[in-house]
Amino acid sequence: TVTAAGATAISGLPAWAVQENRDPIKIGFIGCGGRGTGAANQALNASNSAVIWAMGDAFEDRLTSSMDSLVSEKGDRVVVPKDRQFVGFDAYQKVIDSGVDMVILTTPPHFRPAHIAAAVKAKKHVFCEKPMAVDGSGVRSVMESAQVAKANDTNLMSGFCWRYNY
Repeated sequence: TVTAAGATAISGLPAWAVQENRDPIKIGFIGCGGRGTGAANQALNASNSAVIWAMGDAFEDRLTSSMDSLVSEKGDRVVVPKDRQFVGFDAYQKVIDSGVDMVILTTPPHFRPAHIAAAVKAKKHVFCEKPMAVDGSGVRSVMESAQVAKANDTNLMSGFCWRYNY
């Protein structure tokens, strides 16, 4: 399940983006807890052209812990100097504005509709964890963002559950 989510994040990009030996796919991720760190790691596994370019979280300790984990596993594929590490409730917008090609949204779901709308408006590809929204107004916002993403020819993808038993 875990690897599938990361592959899905990259596989939704246009063909040019997943080709090897090209300029790096610059990934920004917002929400640096355990799920966000896992999703960022999975995105790096999906393409050798992918790099983590920017990170944002409401709490500095989460960002630092995530950064340390990713650097220890992926080394120089984590290209996030201090000026692209953003902390606070506006970190999502700073990540979106940092020159990324796509964003991974793994914050608590209450924030997701606003983050999706901002990323889609900026014409970024988006992978977000589920649920995309937790109330009616959030669902309507996500539905509108999906239409904008389609018009922009960008991708809006969500994580999924894969349930099975032996």
